[in-house]
Amino acid sequence: MSGLCYEDACEEIITRAEAEAEIAKHDCDGGFTAFLAEVGDRAEYQGKEVLDWLGY
Repeated sequence: MSGLCYEDACEEIITRAEAEAEIAKHDCDGGFTAFLAEVGDRAEYQGKEVLDWLGY
């Protein structure tokens, strides 16, 4: 999602690995494990799901 404006990033479909990497960049409490517990373990996510979880 790097380099995209917020609106475009929200519309992106990203892989599980991309979501994990993005969350790792933010050093969040609980990290990717917490994300999976809240959002679910799937092969793909909408960018908005990741951004919302990160608090954007």
